[in-house]
Amino acid sequence: MVYTLTENKDPGQKNIVVWKQYLISVFVSIPFITHGVENELLNATSHLAPVIAAAHVPWTEVTFLLAALVSAPAHGILIDRHGRRIGIYVLVLLQGMTSVPLLFSTSELSVLVHAAVAGVATGGLFLVLPVYVREVSGDAVRGATLTLMMPMTTLGNAMKLLLTFDQMLFLVLGLVALELLVVFLIPESPAYLVKADKVEDAKVAAAKLMCSRNDDPFVVDDIRKLKEESDRAKANGKLTIFQILKNNIYRDEIKIGLVLNTTMVLSGSSIFLQPEKTLSGLGADVDPRRLLVPLSLLAGAACTVALGHFVERKYVVTGACGVMVLSMGTLAVYTQAGLAVTSLRWAPQAALALLVAAYGMLWALPTLILVDMLNVEIRVRAMVVVYVYSQMIKLAHTLTLQHIEEYVGVYNLLYICAGINTLAGVYALSTPPAARGRTVRQIERQLRARRVPLCQL
Repeated sequence: MVYTLTENKDPGQKNIVVWKQYLISVFVSIPFITHGVENELLNATSHLAPVIAAAHVPWTEVTFLLAALVSAPAHGILIDRHGRRIGIYVLVLLQGMTSVPLLFSTSELSVLVHAAVAGVATGGLFLVLPVYVREVSGDAVRGATLTLMMPMTTLGNAMKLLLTFDQMLFLVLGLVALELLVVFLIPESPAYLVKADKVEDAKVAAAKLMCSRNDDPFVVDDIRKLKEESDRAKANGKLTIFQILKNNIYRDEIKIGLVLNTTMVLSGSSIFLQPEKTLSGLGADVDPRRLLVPLSLLAGAACTVALGHFVERKYVVTGACGVMVLSMGTLAVYTQAGLAVTSLRWAPQAALALLVAAYGMLWALPTLILVDMLNVEIRVRAMVVVYVYSQMIKLAHTLTLQHIEEYVGVYNLLYICAGINTLAGVYALSTPPAARGRTVRQIERQLRARRVPLCQL
């Protein structure tokens, strides 16, 4: 007996087979596992790189962020002009190159080259793959398929618990080899083909995703909606950055992405992902095997995938931010300078586990909320703008965090970040439109009905 996953788009008509959309999304998300492993390789070699004395920050972190910031526009131009598949192919090749310098040497130069190449790959990772997965997934399955990137990344981070440094290097090469094979098997995005005026090719790609024929009514209807979406965006001529920002709906979507990404960078993850800071009041090393953070992140990310199919992502952000605020408040009490924790020693550990799990539930949701809203004609350009902005904020945060921490202390910094997370939760609840199971047109109607206030722009 054979079972198939299906999506019923219209009562009274036959179902669409969507198992291939799930399968493609899983395989296309494999580079996020590679990214997670690369993060651990960067952390393992950061002490070998020279340090920026003024900021007390290893050059690996700054090199990584600068490379990601500079390379993102190039990735955007590539997939906007030549297709999503070629973008994935280039991304995978870059990921394969990251481990090469460390295979031969762990000198300062090799470590910095590794950080630069990893940054260039990451600049495309959070742009190319979310766009592709969003465009090959039907409205009813996007909630689950888009969130796959979160457990994939945290699974890569958790590899450090099982593998040695050299084994992680070879794991990266193995994952890259698998992904190169996948790139030649997946279809091009139908949305890109419609955008490029290749309607017949778009029908072929959509039919493959639905396991159907080119003339299937569902295929024809999907391509018609994509064509209408594209024509609606180009109704006033060629879309320039100025015209995109002049459009109230597009400008509001970008503002939502900017605010959510800002709050995520300033959420306090740079502090609470380091247990030696947040659990310093306990004295002895309570987590010698360093299991708490990676396993909590993985558990939180898995919860998001489970919830993504049934719950609006903005509600997940609000709920996770609420848990983070409560956990940070509890944890801050135990990080006061000079305070030795002698009773309820389990409380700060439980608070940290909940805090990290909640962060694991939402760390990538600003990107997913944004990519879900955007029209196919502006999707890549808007994503590039928001990503470059977020990397600039992250770079500034990285260079100044040590000074701020020395000035106010971890105790006060946790309370400040709790306030930022409160703002993020309220904003996510009240501002982004409901997107689960909705088309771009339905999302735009919600934004047209109410403006998104931010400096009255």
